[in-house]
Amino acid sequence: MASELYPGIPSGILDAIKAAGDVVVIGHSNPDGDCIHSQLATANILTRLGKKVTLLNDGPFARNEVKALEPLFKKNCPAGVLEKNPLVIVVDCSTPDRPGECIRPLLGHETIVLDHHSAGVPFTDPGLTYIVPASVSTTMIIDVLREALGLPLDRDFADHVYRGFATDTGFFHFINERNGEETLRRIAAIVGQGISPYDVFDEMHDGRPLAYFKAVASFIDRVESYKEGRILMTWQGKAEVVDGKPADDIYAQLLQVAGVKVVVFLKEREGFVECGLRSKNGSGIDIGAYAATLGGGGHRYAAGAQVDGSLDDVKALVIEGIGQLVDKAGG
Repeated sequence: MASELYPGIPSGILDAIKAAGDVVVIGHSNPDGDCIHSQLATANILTRLGKKVTLLNDGPFARNEVKALEPLFKKNCPAGVLEKNPLVIVVDCSTPDRPGECIRPLLGHETIVLDHHSAGVPFTDPGLTYIVPASVSTTMIIDVLREALGLPLDRDFADHVYRGFATDTGFFHFINERNGEETLRRIAAIVGQGISPYDVFDEMHDGRPLAYFKAVASFIDRVESYKEGRILMTWQGKAEVVDGKPADDIYAQLLQVAGVKVVVFLKEREGFVECGLRSKNGSGIDIGAYAATLGGGGHRYAAGAQVDGSLDDVKALVIEGIGQLVDKAGG
């Protein structure tokens, strides 16, 4: 059902799904909760429609909230599935490089893209892409797909939608006046299936070792401030091994600092640096667009890229680029 927030899903997508027998569902590498639960919610829909589903993800399943789900996913498409010329559905990423190696044997197959990332170059046939940048999560887009296919809510599906929603909104933090009314209406229906937000929060956050929090504290302790505190940057060296994904907790803490507009978290790798970016609501800075200039992508307020070079070189590059955006935004 079309709405102001979610336009109608193209008929080509619905027709392709109805006609398919075998479907491969792919998400981006280094998956988060929205990615993994978008894949599982899509699989729920397809299974109820009588489709045979293969879930692919390159991993690694490093985040606490998705580790236990790794056995449900394959890294390579089985030869027997490839021989059946499956439909491919890519969720939570809109460029062919983001899924990693698992998608390569499937390039050229009929492909549907369902996403809420605005950055990216279309790689599907016309009418097979449904991208809604205003959506708070990709799982919410999968809920729109469920409605369009005429399927009722069930608890398993609702659980996946809520977990992806919780991941990408920081448990309601990133909802705004533009998407709030419909988002909360949909989530009310999801919770009505017996989902406990309290329990989900605890499951996603409890159980991390003390060493994890000490590592987060050390990364925050080394924060560098630029542009009178409007940019805050910290980093993780390649020799610093942390069980979990400290970036999310670092963003959550540093975005509360007075006057900050952008938080940068760099993770040093061999020969390149993972660059994570978050901008403050109301900052006037579209870091998704900036990340695209580095070969990455994301949302207006959350984005990332992999940048070749040393940690020092990437630090200088990013501070110069983000600094220009901060100066332009003023304030």
